[in-house]
Amino acid sequence: MIRLAQRISPQTWGEEDSRKENDFEVFHHTQHVVFRFIRDNRDPEDFYANPSWDIWEPVLMPVMEAAIAPYKFRDPKFPKAMLAKLAAGHRIDSHKDGAGSNQHVHKIHVPLVTSKDAKLFVNGEFFNLEVGSAYEVNNIVAHGAKNDGAEDRIHFIFEAYEGDYAAATAAQQ
Repeated sequence: MIRLAQRISPQTWGEEDSRKENDFEVFHHTQHVVFRFIRDNRDPEDFYANPSWDIWEPVLMPVMEAAIAPYKFRDPKFPKAMLAKLAAGHRIDSHKDGAGSNQHVHKIHVPLVTSKDAKLFVNGEFFNLEVGSAYEVNNIVAHGAKNDGAEDRIHFIFEAYEGDYAAATAAQQ
């Protein structure tokens, strides 16, 4: 997956980014290739797939399934999946993801291209994430990123939740 992400042309990044629904001010110099997204970012059960999902699904699903294996979901759902490229020398402002779906999903980052100079911050704490590892990010608290490195940082970001309502309810009790 790392090589595939690195081979995406600047033209494709630009075209895909121009179609994204998550076009927020805090992203400054961040581009996205959105495979799946939640309609109006509200109800995680109301998601759609873009045509690129059909091409990338065989590569992405094994990564997603492995990353959430510790959660032991009976019926995992993946309403969002995207690549996010943060340009070298730039940042994502501190923000909180406040839309309705964010209270119900696990947000997972899998760094594909990064450096020691690319940092994620959550609640004022800075983290250097390792390539190929999966990290759950609490997206309802203040978080952002900075890339002081010489190379663009690319993360695979997805969201997951338990689709088996009875299992999810039992786990909360």
